Amino acid sequence: MRFWLTIAAVAQINPVNFSTYMCLDSTMFALSASNEIAIVRFQDGEYLLPRRSSTIAIKYASKEATLYLDGELAAFVADDRPLPGCHKVEAGERG
Repeated sequence: MRFWLTIAAVAQINPVNFSTYMCLDSTMFALSASNEIAIVRFQDGEYLLPRRSSTIAIKYASKEATLYLDGELAAFVADDRPLPGCHKVEAGERG
């Protein structure tokens, strides 16, 4: 419970800005990431992923999902969503 209260407090202090990512299969998601947590939003759901240590990329992970970020590139993996090959979308580049 304390973890979620911390997230709520951080969200109130820092406005959340989202970037759009598109994957090789044309799946799109919105991402907001800080040094503590990433919020990954799909049309039908959302994942809150705490930051984890990693030597290969910036990593956020929970029991349900993992997100790797490397510059403009992303890989998102959940049981129902294996999405490698995602990239940040520039304004006006929607598919």
